Amino acid sequence: MSGVPYQVAPTSLLALRLIAIIAVVAAGDASLAPAQTRGQVVYRDKCAGCHDGDGSVRAPRSTSLNAMTARAILATLTQGAMREVGAALPEEDRRAVAEYLSRRPVAPAAFPASAYCGRPLGPTSAASALDWTAWGGSPSGTGFRTAEQAGLRAADVPGLELRWAFGFPDGTVTRSQPSVAGNQILVGGQFGEIYSLDLTTGCIQWVFEGEAAVKGVVAISPPNDMGQRTAIAADFRTTVVALDLATGTPRWKTRVGDHPSSNITGSPVVHGGLVYVPVSSMEVVAAGNPVYRCCTSSGAVVALDLVTGAVVWRHRAIEEDAKEVGTTSAGVPIFGPAGVPIWSSPTVDARRGLLYVGTGENYTRPTSPTSDAILALNLQTGRLVWSFQATADDAYNMACGIRKGANCPTAHGPDVDFGQAPLLTTLPDGREILVVGQKLGVVYALDPDHRGAVVWQARVGRGGALGGIHWGVVAGEGRVFAPVSDRLTGIDPVGEARPGLHALDLTTGAVLWSQPAPPCVARAGCFAAFSAAAAAMPGAVFAGGLDGSLRAYAADDGRLLWAFDTVRELTTVNGVAARGGAIDGPGPTIAGGMVFVSSGYAAFGQTPGNALLAFGVKRP
Repeated sequence: MSGVPYQVAPTSLLALRLIAIIAVVAAGDASLAPAQTRGQVVYRDKCAGCHDGDGSVRAPRSTSLNAMTARAILATLTQGAMREVGAALPEEDRRAVAEYLSRRPVAPAAFPASAYCGRPLGPTSAASALDWTAWGGSPSGTGFRTAEQAGLRAADVPGLELRWAFGFPDGTVTRSQPSVAGNQILVGGQFGEIYSLDLTTGCIQWVFEGEAAVKGVVAISPPNDMGQRTAIAADFRTTVVALDLATGTPRWKTRVGDHPSSNITGSPVVHGGLVYVPVSSMEVVAAGNPVYRCCTSSGAVVALDLVTGAVVWRHRAIEEDAKEVGTTSAGVPIFGPAGVPIWSSPTVDARRGLLYVGTGENYTRPTSPTSDAILALNLQTGRLVWSFQATADDAYNMACGIRKGANCPTAHGPDVDFGQAPLLTTLPDGREILVVGQKLGVVYALDPDHRGAVVWQARVGRGGALGGIHWGVVAGEGRVFAPVSDRLTGIDPVGEARPGLHALDLTTGAVLWSQPAPPCVARAGCFAAFSAAAAAMPGAVFAGGLDGSLRAYAADDGRLLWAFDTVRELTTVNGVAARGGAIDGPGPTIAGGMVFVSSGYAAFGQTPGNALLAFGVKRP
């Protein structure tokens, strides 16, 4: 980082933006009256100025924080996006404020004996095309499953029923898309756990206790020469861990972040003996503090050896190191270029020897040619082969709110990252193209044989800070399906909001049909929008909504085939009190004749939840 200083911001200021990003709200016991405790003093002195202030930022009020579990608050302060704030507090103060706000003590999670399978896990060595081993199902990331891979037909979809539900203890945000190997499911938890579950029943096979939240897919490797397979998980604090798939026994652990603000939101992907890991940054949030020396981080991709965890190569999204480029209105030095986070999951193109990633905005000026872009990297070396920049000159950070803070770049940009890597799919005529959606509300088709030249582009949404297209499109059988949020207008909105699911012709980009997001019922935290990634199979596409419903639409004309409202109290197979909520981030998983979805996403005022739901065709 060339000696550029990094400074942890004062607690009361940084919390304004940090909690706006990671606010997690869970159902709690509000019957206990708060006492005049040490936690109350800590909250008054360190937190109330933000959470009970003038409302100019998206920080939750104390009444919302009262609904969080103590474990969730403490984990946010020690492991999550507020860890820099928590580091400035003594351990007893962190615990005290967590218990004061939640009105209950911090308690470890425990499962009854009945939650465990009680029988040995069957063979796990055989790899199958039926497995779901990466974001979007496979290293190519399409999110589309053949009928054989899905184990379902479109005619089966209206008959889906809830088979079982699994509850994440004390959870409020469920962001891990389940991966599948045979009869085994892997899913990450909010507090660093990796759960191995039985696909058919949901019973627990093993649990690995990690360090911080796992927000993407737990990747699964092909078998090695001894028939062993490896599960790879990356947590928010940038620790990547390799586990024996059969037992959960750790094989290695590597920290890949190279900056105090580094974090991982995306998923690792395994190919050719390497593990490819995307690295993002929370400096976008720290910049909300006017005395923070913004900014010095860069997004990155790190390749690790699958056997040892050793770093093979590292690619910085910004080639040069940040240097001092000026001062803010508060008299604080500004550094740049910075930002260009990679918070999506990489896509592997084995035939061309390339790895594709999507990037976000710069945090300061000068801006970079690799921001809001698709990068094609050499799989073996990490060298940049080509790039496609969709939006130039996008400089933005969380100082650019209602009140423009000192660190907000002059003439700031629209904040229109790529929240997904382009998926690699095949046209009806046999040619391959890359398809990707942007927060701007635009879908692009790119030619991988001509350095990412645009084949077509189509606007399907107005776009905004939360999409537009937030977490990803899905493609298959000649169509692209684009979930659109359009929940926030963005800085420079274009046209009318179009929240819903839109189908496009894969060859031309022409819109084939659109289904508006159904209006919300009168309940808190409900938004009529599709933000999560979708998943598809022949004849049907599944999309989870911010209203908490999982829906299946007919691929040919968009008619509704099936819907299930997950916002309800659930009886779980592991004995944990659970409830569904908003569906956001990773989308559904289709495998083994079943559909799985994580439910609950309390950030940005959305409905909390702590459940994994499994659906299968009704039994006779």
